[in-house]
Amino acid sequence: MPEKIRLGIIGAGKISEVLHIPNAYLSEYVQLVAISDKSEERLDFFRKKLNDEKIHFYTEYSELLEKENIDAVVVALPNFLHAKASLDALKMGKHVLVEKPMATNSEQALQMVQTAKQRGKILMTNHSQRFFPHHQRAKEIIESGMIGEVRLVKTMFGHSGPENWSPNAAWFFQKDSAMFGALGDLGVHKVDLIRYLTGLEIVECAAMVGTLEKDASVEDIASAVLRLSNGGLATLDANWITKGLEENYFVIYGEKGALKIGQTDPSKIDIYLSKPVVFHGEIVLKPLFTNEDPYWKMPVIDHFAKVCLGIEKPIVKPEDGMMAVKVVEKIFESSKVGGTVKING
Repeated sequence: MPEKIRLGIIGAGKISEVLHIPNAYLSEYVQLVAISDKSEERLDFFRKKLNDEKIHFYTEYSELLEKENIDAVVVALPNFLHAKASLDALKMGKHVLVEKPMATNSEQALQMVQTAKQRGKILMTNHSQRFFPHHQRAKEIIESGMIGEVRLVKTMFGHSGPENWSPNAAWFFQKDSAMFGALGDLGVHKVDLIRYLTGLEIVECAAMVGTLEKDASVEDIASAVLRLSNGGLATLDANWITKGLEENYFVIYGEKGALKIGQTDPSKIDIYLSKPVVFHGEIVLKPLFTNEDPYWKMPVIDHFAKVCLGIEKPIVKPEDGMMAVKVVEKIFESSKVGGTVKING
């Protein structure tokens, strides 16, 4: 039997229901010790669902941190609490896996990165799309040089809104609890993927955001043009106004060909090459997860536990979460000033 990480989960909302709690409970590298949430109703839901007397439940995460002998926590609270709960846990000597966006501003994110380093603890942001088999394979293809240097990226993540998914979606729409809307909820995934898949930095942006449909103090639609560190461009669309389907794709145009992930068929990567011959190939993989799926079997928790145990190197470094927040901030700044904004590393 492998050594296990003793884990507490802070926040029992929808993302914990479909991802963190089932994957932690079923992991051979994790012992799920405790769950905290402000809502007794959510705690009761998991008491009944898990039916395991060894798991303890708390309405205050501070109690969980103080009373339980744990090695690590998952922080899956509303955005404005990500930094506070993560810092509280890090200062108490716990490793932290925090939901995206890791913080509501880059100053908080930097403080989290610095605290993790000072305490010698693992800090990972749940940029879960890095773990999709499609994106893992696409990264290999891009790094192999098959499609040549990246010239243009087109990416979009959109659906009809968190109210159609989460049982407690109200906080998503309030600036004081979420800070960001569709851009922080969905766009941040693609900001991170641009950096991860291309290996390039985002150095400049021009953007517009708006609130067209939701009764919200945050944006429900955002579009940005990003300049990459090699001079190439990326277009990013994130919204909560996409009806009838969940749009979740990533297309890369290189000097020798193109790669499409999730745009034509969610179970395929399409590869188009012009050299040495015109060619169209397909790689068939398990379809991408959508909000319709009741359980996302993903290796995020296993990987986090293995990193804490020293078995694996982290796929997501603390600075990756911080850069994603910084780029999102700059996209907002660009929309506010109505012009192009530089992004410093």
